[in-house]
Amino acid sequence: MKANRLILLLVLLPLLSLGQNNFSVVYEADENGKTISGNLDTLRESIQHGNPVRVGWLIKLQNFDKKVYTIEHWADAGFLTIVNKHVYAQLKPIYEQGINFETQESAVFLIDGKPNGWVSVISTSGVMKQKFRDILQGTEGMTKEEIDDMVKSLETTRVATKWAVQKS
Repeated sequence: MKANRLILLLVLLPLLSLGQNNFSVVYEADENGKTISGNLDTLRESIQHGNPVRVGWLIKLQNFDKKVYTIEHWADAGFLTIVNKHVYAQLKPIYEQGINFETQESAVFLIDGKPNGWVSVISTSGVMKQKFRDILQGTEGMTKEEIDDMVKSLETTRVATKWAVQKS
């Protein structure tokens, strides 16, 4: 009996993983929207055929010691728009998270534990628009001009993107 279960598990396990790993990157662009690899037409056609899409983006962050880190994020595209040649992906709201560069074990942490703390729209042009629930958190002691500059730089930025499509 145990041998039959083991054989069944060994037969089914590869089939289960096939359903989870059938996304492939079809387009990649730098932060200025210049194609690195793939084809933007393929991405648009996949969207028009109803294929699910995931978008990845790279952010460069600097710590207090001026060391630059590259962070890669991936998310399901919740709502897709095609305007002229570019694709825009609206991401579902998430808990806002932060990065602790000092440790690998707990590098990512929740900012305030409140849902819907961050939303974004990312484009194949490299433009990322984002909103934060409490963008003024941690701005005590800053001037209004410093806060305005910070908000402007955070709400619109440029990122390198990768676009993966689920094949049917």
